[in-house]
Amino acid sequence: MSARAAAAEATRARLLDAAIDRFAADGVGVSFDVVAADVGVTKGALYHHFGSKEGLVKAVYREVIRRHADRVVAACSEGDGRTRLLALIDVSARLYLSGTPFYRLLSHMHTLAATSRPELADIARKMQANQRRFMTELVRMGQQDGSIRPDLDAEAVGLTVNATLMGLIAQQLDPPTEQRRWVAKFRALMEDLL
Repeated sequence: MSARAAAAEATRARLLDAAIDRFAADGVGVSFDVVAADVGVTKGALYHHFGSKEGLVKAVYREVIRRHADRVVAACSEGDGRTRLLALIDVSARLYLSGTPFYRLLSHMHTLAATSRPELADIARKMQANQRRFMTELVRMGQQDGSIRPDLDAEAVGLTVNATLMGLIAQQLDPPTEQRRWVAKFRALMEDLL
């Protein structure tokens, strides 16, 4: 990569980081001017790298999904299939219910994709398909290594785990003690089922 291309990539990454922080603090409606000022560049730099405000919103959504996925995959990368699936449930629940600005933003963007921002729907569909595939593969891995019952429909278990974890987004409206209680009940159910 040339020095110019590396500098452009570094500027794009700084703009994306600033947009994530600003969207987390002030919502996705924040102006290009504010994000550009956070990085010390002109609004033109945002247009150059993202094309439009919607291009920036899409890039932010893709990036927060990628960062979340990296955290989850890293946390459930060791052990047999059952251990990895249960670790995925634990870390996903902990992260989604953490209440951090990053996870409030991710949850908000998921909701926007499902309701009022159709331009985000394709990103959400791809993310959901990847999540379901990964969860189903963990179940199949557990069936192959003997840690998960072989008579279970791996896809049904993967879909159930995915749907439950996505449901945590709506559960954020309830008190944290209730959220933790529901996660514990779901995890216990999965332990019994698997």
